[in-house]
Amino acid sequence: MEINLQPHVWILVLQVIFWSAALIQLVILFGVHLRVARYQSSTDTQSRPPVSVLIAARNEEKNLRENLPLILSQNYPEFQVIVVNHASYDGTGELLEELKAEHPNLHIINLPEGRVSDGGKKLAITLGMKGALHDRVLLTDADCKPPGSDWIQSMVSKAHKPDDIILGYSPYEKESGLLNALIRFDGLFTAMNYLGFALSGMPYMGVGRNLSYSRSSFFEVGGFRSHYSIDSGDDDLLINQIARKENVRISPEPLSHTLTKAKTSWKSYLRQKRRHLSTSWYYRPLHRRLLALQALSLMLFYICGAVLIAMAVYPLLITGVIVLRLLAVALIFRAASRYLRHKDLAFFAPLLELLILVFNSLAHLANATTKKTRWKT
Repeated sequence: MEINLQPHVWILVLQVIFWSAALIQLVILFGVHLRVARYQSSTDTQSRPPVSVLIAARNEEKNLRENLPLILSQNYPEFQVIVVNHASYDGTGELLEELKAEHPNLHIINLPEGRVSDGGKKLAITLGMKGALHDRVLLTDADCKPPGSDWIQSMVSKAHKPDDIILGYSPYEKESGLLNALIRFDGLFTAMNYLGFALSGMPYMGVGRNLSYSRSSFFEVGGFRSHYSIDSGDDDLLINQIARKENVRISPEPLSHTLTKAKTSWKSYLRQKRRHLSTSWYYRPLHRRLLALQALSLMLFYICGAVLIAMAVYPLLITGVIVLRLLAVALIFRAASRYLRHKDLAFFAPLLELLILVFNSLAHLANATTKKTRWKT
């Protein structure tokens, strides 16, 4: 059955879509992202439970040599650092033994080569959890560097209850070039999302480069059992499973950050994005719908707005709405940079936001058409 709609009907449909998308974007900007920009830090300096810092590493000798001594020398009364050496063959094992002789709080767990593909990083983290001495666990990666000696204290002090989840932030280091700017903004935008939704009472993910929760919470849900067959998700899928409004805190302050180097090639960045985005299909239904609506509404906002302007349908009004949104994005992201760094990206935020939308679409398409591989570093 063929349906013929008159031109004015199509114009009406485009206007409805545009204004609906504008409303959704308005709610996200001022109901979610602005919460991060306006966040007021609160710490409980009396909260100093013993902590197990957990790092899963495979062939990370260079990164561990640079970053691990900073973690082992934290200004914190009682903590251990567990490094799970996942069948490394680059000298990681030898380096860890050297550091252990200097730092008795370093605990090493070695996985043989035959276990590399058996669960990937999730296996390494699970073994680390089993070897942890303390219930409060703080996770990071071998390529992450704390900004100072108070990282553990800054993160852990946010916990009000033993089972609290603490969502940290791990910005990428600044270098020259468009790729670096895009990766840094991607990390910033992702943080604005998961931190903002957590402040809105709808936590849905965290990043394993800087994340804390209790060992008992991990084992209460069976660890990674419900998504063990999925390559990624050692951080976001677990948090999506155990996080609730009442048990999540955020720690975006600079002292809580862990700095990491960005990818240096478009190919490696696409591979990283594919791995991260592959897990979003397994989020709780509400979270999947919200994130899909966020991306779709942004795309439709610009597409329908451009078409309406080209058709001379309220061009000044629609242009004004688009410009106002661009200004709001820049101002909100600039305000959030007092915690989340990258103030230099605020002016370019609207453009980078569109580039991320395109890049994520390409990553989703690649995931849908090609085979994924197990965790490797």
